[in-house]
Amino acid sequence: MKIKNNNKIYKIFNIKSIKKLAVAILPLLAFFLFWQVGSGFVPRGVISSPTKIATAMWAEFLRVKPASNMGGHTLLGHTLVSLSRIAKGFSLAASIGIVLGFLLGSYFKFLEKLLLPFFHVCEKLNPFAIIPVFMIIFGIGDEEKIAIVFWAAFWPILFNTEQGAKSVGPSLIRAAEAMGADKLKVFLKVLVPSTIPSIFTGLKIAIRVAFFMIIASEVVGATNGLGWYYVQQKIVYKLPLVYGSILFITLLAIIFNAVFTRLERHFLAWKEV
Repeated sequence: MKIKNNNKIYKIFNIKSIKKLAVAILPLLAFFLFWQVGSGFVPRGVISSPTKIATAMWAEFLRVKPASNMGGHTLLGHTLVSLSRIAKGFSLAASIGIVLGFLLGSYFKFLEKLLLPFFHVCEKLNPFAIIPVFMIIFGIGDEEKIAIVFWAAFWPILFNTEQGAKSVGPSLIRAAEAMGADKLKVFLKVLVPSTIPSIFTGLKIAIRVAFFMIIASEVVGATNGLGWYYVQQKIVYKLPLVYGSILFITLLAIIFNAVFTRLERHFLAWKEV
């Protein structure tokens, strides 16, 4: 009897999963179908069809030796260069932003009043507009790209962590202290778990911004990376690869955002109990 019930639950779960997948995929299929059909009515050289884009990108993924105008890297090589820059800038922003956010939002209220207005002014500076400043300071090498990613990713992580730590009720902290918890246990058992949702909100915003900024910085001045790859394909007017690189960059950003969403669910599994 139990086996039958489990089978029913399994079937229901599968049906629900299939429906969710269909709801997510069908609009995309409709979009690409409309694009495929519509590209036949647009003048040649304006837009490339999804089938041509997929064929061209697949050939690029399978390429072993880079083309002569590709700066010594294949598409995968340029992807790894950009991801390396994002990883370095993002991890630096996350480590400093989370720690500083906790300090400003919990233990050092006087520093919050002193520094937060200045930080908000810095955050309002358009990161695209200050790319030339970073180029003057760091040149056009990896340091400049990492610094730009750090600058753009730092603020959402800092402010979301600070707000999350600040929102933890004093009564909750006092209750933990009344039960004998010292400051370290209060931090680990109360403050951190309560702030995790805000931290992940900041991380998800930051990873999207990081992708935008790395591409922008590589478009403006670079000798490799996905942004540079896009510019080179645009120069030689390989339309399928121009559109394909845009879609590929967007897909990477979606994947990384999904990874952080998955991690958030894992760390917040206790909230669903």
